[in-house]
Amino acid sequence: MLACGLHHTTGQISTRRTESCTMRPLRSLGFRLKASQGQRDGDDMPSSRLAGHRQFWSKNESLGRSSGSKLAATDSFSSTDELGAPNTTKARGRHRPRQHQLDNLFESGALSRQGEAIWPRGNLTAVILGGGETDSRRLFPLTQYRTLPAIPFGGAYRIIDLLMSNLINSGVNKVHILTAYNSYSLNRHLQRTYDMSGGVPYGGDGYIEVVANSMSPDSQQWVTGTAGIVRHFMSYFDSNMKNRFIEDILILPGDHVYCTDLTPIIAYHHSTGADLTIVCRPVSGEQAKRLGVVKLDADNRIRTFKEKPNTDQLSELAMSDDEMRPFLTAATQRPNHPNHHNRIYRVNGVELGGHSAAESSISAAASSDDADELAAARALWAARGHARTDNGAGGRVVLDTMTSGDDVELSQRAPGYVGSTGIYIFRREVLSSALARYYKAQDFGRQIIPDLIREGVRVYAYRLSGYWADIGGSVGDFYEANMALLDNPPSVDFNRPLEAPLFKFPLTIPASQMQGVKMSRAMVSAGCIIKDAAIKNSIIGPRSIIAPGVTVTDSIIMGADHYEHEKPQQRPVSPAYPPIGIGPDSIIQRTIVDLNCRIGKNVKLINKEGVYESYDRAVQGMYVRDGVIVLSRDSVVPDGTVL
Repeated sequence: MLACGLHHTTGQISTRRTESCTMRPLRSLGFRLKASQGQRDGDDMPSSRLAGHRQFWSKNESLGRSSGSKLAATDSFSSTDELGAPNTTKARGRHRPRQHQLDNLFESGALSRQGEAIWPRGNLTAVILGGGETDSRRLFPLTQYRTLPAIPFGGAYRIIDLLMSNLINSGVNKVHILTAYNSYSLNRHLQRTYDMSGGVPYGGDGYIEVVANSMSPDSQQWVTGTAGIVRHFMSYFDSNMKNRFIEDILILPGDHVYCTDLTPIIAYHHSTGADLTIVCRPVSGEQAKRLGVVKLDADNRIRTFKEKPNTDQLSELAMSDDEMRPFLTAATQRPNHPNHHNRIYRVNGVELGGHSAAESSISAAASSDDADELAAARALWAARGHARTDNGAGGRVVLDTMTSGDDVELSQRAPGYVGSTGIYIFRREVLSSALARYYKAQDFGRQIIPDLIREGVRVYAYRLSGYWADIGGSVGDFYEANMALLDNPPSVDFNRPLEAPLFKFPLTIPASQMQGVKMSRAMVSAGCIIKDAAIKNSIIGPRSIIAPGVTVTDSIIMGADHYEHEKPQQRPVSPAYPPIGIGPDSIIQRTIVDLNCRIGKNVKLINKEGVYESYDRAVQGMYVRDGVIVLSRDSVVPDGTVL
């Protein structure tokens, strides 16, 4: 990451080539994009090398109206995975093209079986919750000038970039971002990075749209709550004719960090015939108090849902080892829905479908190989609520945070819990009906989902494996998620340009210059100038200036959005107004330094008093949150300051 990224064919570090790799795949996925400065016409990534086996089809006519309707191919990628065809019956009111209509198209050559494999994604749109006032307040002062998904993460990225990358790499090319609070920075980043262009299609039926919270003649108040914001969005969405073919709504929180292929989740939602699929994880007892917690039956159907339960309620939601086993061993979830007994789905070569409910539970457990058993055992440990000690960060203990992985060893006596990640896939008509019937409900977890379960709506749980972190709960959660990037292996691997590239705004800045730097377990972004400094277990953002004699430990330096000479200075540089960056002989420990901060000479940001929470120096832009020092954006720290 020293020079922004990897060349997509040679593997060499190159800033300019990374820009092309960052932007060009989006065109192939049907997004309308703007050519970035510094791109070259010959830099297209070969389609055969792109992540995944995907095809995107644009409907010219309704497939259900006539067997002569056609799907026009807009782009195709070579394939390494298989996703079987979805159900073509009318299950629980869901309209799907009948099989004989599809067969006619296959015989006529208008559609290939390969194209049928991605059909579930073509009828789905994704909705990202852009962060409300309550969510943003928890990460103050990082959210003083931006909403939560727009916070820089991992040096050169923003939180929203990981979510967008998951969608793009999974072939979901219809995306809506719902913004509500302090959203200028997020809107600008989306416009510059993904060029929404008003949702106008480019080379296909893909689009990205921002839907801002607003008042209307029908509502004279600002909408609040997850359900309230989605209800506001659905009123617009249902009235737009271009959305008439959408059958499923994927809802994603905007404050989570994870990298996953969403295709198996979508396939599982279809194969079970679920009205609602909730992506879940095994969690500890402390984590469960801050999440929605579910209780499952043997078929992974959710029978109870409680949002942020108290201690008494947790005892009712605890699951024994035997109760947890079907969920933990379902590395590849199998469908149980009777309408799918003749359909076989394949995800990464593994068949899904063709089982009854009983057969599914038995075969899921019986077919687990040693790797699956090990993964299940690790997940069971993770569900029992013990802290873990990471290999990095000086053996720091990750305790009571919203970060979890499959490698967490836990107490053998603690009960297990299954927590919701807040990722939902709704059948469109189920979502619209629920929002209309519960028109006063403002929250999915507290109000709508428990009521749907009581009504008998089919709600299933899908287990999300791998690393996942909810960083919207506190500054401490955000800090730990960034530090986890320095683990070995890292929680999120940024260096996978062909397998699963992470997209971001292309920076047109040179590689970093470093002279005499002692560095250990660090990530350094492009455009930095660092001389004779020591950096340990830290993340350094773009354009960071670090002077000689500086020591940075266990810290996040977000860098700057411009160099000192690129903008007129408000006042002359002086001991009370140092230049942008970190001045000579300063010590920075366990600190988050936001963009464009000015730290003078001989400054010590070390939390000398061991304070856990403090606003005493808010006037200077210095805070202590969860034991972490935080400098707000554009803060000025004069020479010799000690905190």
